[in-house]
Amino acid sequence: MRLWQHTARPALTLPMRLLRIPFMKRSVLQGRIAGKLRTVAWFLIFFLFMVFFGHGEKKDIPSGAGAEKIDPLHENALAFLDYDYGPLRLQADQLAREQKYYEAAQCYLAFLKFNHDDVTAIYNLACCYGKLGKADLAVQSLVMAARAGFRDFKLLASDNDFADIRNTPKFKKLLELLPVWEEDCGEVIFVKTSKVSELRVNLPAEFDPSRKYPLLIGLHGNGGIAEHMMNKMNQVLKNEPVILAAPQGAYPNYTQLRGKHFSWEIQTRNKELWKIADPLVSENLGEVIRVMQEKYSISEVYILGFSQGAAYAFLSGFRYAEMVAGIISIGGMFPESDTDFSMLTEKEIAAGKKFRVFVAQGNRDHLIPAGLGAQASKKLVKLGYPVEYLEYEGGHEISPDLMKEIYAWMMKQ
Repeated sequence: MRLWQHTARPALTLPMRLLRIPFMKRSVLQGRIAGKLRTVAWFLIFFLFMVFFGHGEKKDIPSGAGAEKIDPLHENALAFLDYDYGPLRLQADQLAREQKYYEAAQCYLAFLKFNHDDVTAIYNLACCYGKLGKADLAVQSLVMAARAGFRDFKLLASDNDFADIRNTPKFKKLLELLPVWEEDCGEVIFVKTSKVSELRVNLPAEFDPSRKYPLLIGLHGNGGIAEHMMNKMNQVLKNEPVILAAPQGAYPNYTQLRGKHFSWEIQTRNKELWKIADPLVSENLGEVIRVMQEKYSISEVYILGFSQGAAYAFLSGFRYAEMVAGIISIGGMFPESDTDFSMLTEKEIAAGKKFRVFVAQGNRDHLIPAGLGAQASKKLVKLGYPVEYLEYEGGHEISPDLMKEIYAWMMKQ
């Protein structure tokens, strides 16, 4: 299944690897000397590679940095840390989708000044240069993307964004070097593992261990965090008789500068990997339900999904219908079904337990196309699910008034 993507391309996060040293035979390098020679040779190869692509000249500290002009004791010295550059990245992605590549490149460059390691932004910048016919800048960007962790090298030979520059000397040279990089990197395989994950929990103000409470599990959107999701729920429901829980997505997604941000889906184009990774999300959410039921006395379980989290809320509802009383979708999309990589079939949806559903979408939502929430609601009603649909005044957000509407719906019997 693929869910709604908020960026032009999903992040491609694979581990950083070394360049190959083709002119040295490993048998010559032994012991401590071998280690030192390998280190020196690696840096030499990297230096020569950067020279070839125009990065080899000596770099002084940029004059624009102006470190000597900063007053660290000024009352506004820390103000820049409070800026949110996420909207700038989203604007760049939108401009790229609109084929305004020059303007998109401007936004990507402005964003990257404050977030050098955003692999997707650097790669998308290279694509803009490719569309603009600037082979030198595209190649420089791809080198920087590789330094930041980009490893889907095969994509460069097929991505249409580079069609106009693929036969230029510098791009052809880059493609010639890729097999050397890949060979020394080794083959990547993915292994299912277990790890301890963060789950934020908030109990009612006057919690009584002997009493049963409904449980509301909130799933953040793409690039969100559990803490923010808990805050949205807790603002309105902290004094209500309901237990709140907010798990965190497993996959880092740095769409903003401040702090770490996460996604529920693995950031890759590999559809075979989707088949492995997507079911794990539902398994983890099932474990969240089981842990909460063991620790507390739970009457009913509701899963609220915002944006990307909405589709995974639905998936968990269909998979764990015997444990779920209702699913709440805010500004999200219904998960795909009957594809070669989706977890759902239309038959399973039709035959599933008819849990309650609440679907809400803002009338000024700039990320989810208008009417999709209503379409999902009509589909579920036709299949026999009890659905309440609300088109609220606002955008891609969870407002306090909306949380009040959701809680009132939960309390209906």
